[in-house]
Amino acid sequence: MEKNNHTIAILGFNNHKLTIMNLKNLIKDGYRKNILLFDNGSKPSYKKICKKLNVKFLRSKENIYVNPAWNKIFEIIETKYLTLLNNDCFILSKNYFNDVL
Repeated sequence: MEKNNHTIAILGFNNHKLTIMNLKNLIKDGYRKNILLFDNGSKPSYKKICKKLNVKFLRSKENIYVNPAWNKIFEIIETKYLTLLNNDCFILSKNYFNDVL
């Protein structure tokens, strides 16, 4: 599987410590270019963190809840494959995406 053909979308609403751990875990495994963090109205925003980590970022000013947030992601992605993760869903196997896709 080509990495540029896959988006890993993470939905974040607050809980910054856990979300940052998840982002860093995916970056460590080589998926930085695949990550899209959807900030669902968190306070403070994840914008600075995403810029520092060099990951794609999309934000709703207020919490629009899970399904509408996923729908926004569906509207903007251009990759063949999409993995939707909540910020507390960690990928534990480095080869997980290669194995399932």
